[in-house]
Amino acid sequence: MVEQALQNTIMGISIVFCMLALISILIYCFRIIPYLREKFSKKDSPDPKPEEYMDIRLLVPEPTEDERELVAVIAAAIAASEAISTDDFVVRSIRRRY
Repeated sequence: MVEQALQNTIMGISIVFCMLALISILIYCFRIIPYLREKFSKKDSPDPKPEEYMDIRLLVPEPTEDERELVAVIAAAIAASEAISTDDFVVRSIRRRY
């Protein structure tokens, strides 16, 4: 009975350590995968020259809505979440984050 328990304990511990070793090897392989992917990927066209890059300002749309309306909506949302009146605070500036 004691021999069976000892055998089960040793087998359980060895399985746990083997799995931990396999997991660490797998995690280490994640470092190697980008290098292998870059090595075996096909490069059909060369990188574009800096002059060929699109101007990023063309991708950002200009604001078309009335800014006062946006301020009113934001102020109403703040007032509703704080359960106060819009007369109790002043919106001084609104900055867009992209």
